[in-house]
Order: sequence, then C-alpha cells, then structure tokens
Amino acid sequence: MTSDLSTSTRRQVLKTAVAVLCCSGMTGGAANARASQTVDQITDPHATAATNMFRFEPDFVTLSPGDELTFLNSRSDHTVHSVPELWPDGVPLVKIAHKKEASVTFDREGFYGFRCRRHGRYGMVMLVVVGRPGGADELREAIETMRAKPRERTGFTGLLDRYQSA
Repeated sequence: MTSDLSTSTRRQVLKTAVAVLCCSGMTGGAANARASQTVDQITDPHATAATNMFRFEPDFVTLSPGDELTFLNSRSDHTVHSVPELWPDGVPLVKIAHKKEASVTFDREGFYGFRCRRHGRYGMVMLVVVGRPGGADELREAIETMRAKPRERTGFTGLLDRYQSA
C-alpha cells in the first residue's frame, strides 16, 4: 500500500507541475517569444541647454533579430524617423509621428539610426544595434559625410563609440 501511495503522490505532483507550467506560459512556445524594450522621448524642462533638453531614453539599444522596440510619446513636436544613411539597405524606413505608442520589429541584423525630425539638430538621436553587425567603420564614415547638423553628427559618433567600446 505504501508503493501505491507513493505512485499516487508522484502523479499528483507531476500533474500540479504541468498545470503550473501551462498556466505560466512556460511551455515550448515561450522560447519563440520576442523580446521587447521601450524608448521614451523626453523633454526635460530642467536641462541647462537644448542639447540636454530633448532626448531619447535610452539613446542606445542592442537587440537580437526579431526583437521589438516600442517608442513612446511621438506626439506634439517629437517624432521618430529613420536616418537613411545609417540604415540597412532594403529595410523599410520608419516614420512615427502623432502617436502615443508605436512598435517596430527588427528582423534584420544591422545598425539603425534614428532622429527626432524637429530636435535632431539639438542632438536628439539614437542608435539601435541588432545582432552583431559588421561595418562599424563604414557607419562612422556615413556619419561624417551625412547631411546633418554638427550636434547630430556628434551624437551619432558618441553612440557608435559606446558600441565599439562595449
């Protein structure tokens, strides 16, 4: 009778464990879930200069292919626009405006440069790195030769420096 009780107890424990895994979403499908991060667009009224007042937070993001990035507060004067010179060939450009929240999925490895169309001139830029792309030297050259205000170029150069020093 002891062995029946032991087998019965083991079965009940196994059933409970399976039920917990199913309810928590920890079955095989969880491995296919995409990671998601959030970027806010900040206007800091306490900043001492316009270069610090307008910014993406965070302004540097690393993702794996298939991950999603959600941009918040693309309302009023803030926007999220791709920088074509800092964008993988063949990947559709992003233009987000007048939205409280908008998500972008990054399926391809590469460097993705973004700017706020209005505040980019103050250095409101960000860099997304997907996977482990090569071509950082080419990206640096593109930053130096792209049509942009000096603060925008400086912002992208600093973000690329952070990537290369990581």
